[in-house]
Amino acid sequence: MDRRGIAEIGGLSLAGGILAVAGQQIIANSIDWVFVVGLVACVGIAAAANYQARTKHAAQVATEAPAVTEDNYEQHGRPTAGDGGVPPDDAPSTNNDR
Repeated sequence: MDRRGIAEIGGLSLAGGILAVAGQQIIANSIDWVFVVGLVACVGIAAAANYQARTKHAAQVATEAPAVTEDNYEQHGRPTAGDGGVPPDDAPSTNNDR
């Protein structure tokens, strides 16, 4: 895992731990450290799984995406007004249901 993934997982785990401690202190005026450590571990595992899934998906999309070059870039974009695919905004309406 790269540095960005480690930083993201550590940050989310730290934030979850701080929120768990603050919430318990506000609500119960005591802190259950077993709960806090368990919550931090669960948040870390979930964040790691999420990061792995996102990076794997991004790599898969990058390998499957068509190569866009100067010669074929118009084929890969959305049709816009004037391309024949979408009527321009100032075109007269053909809806006569009024």
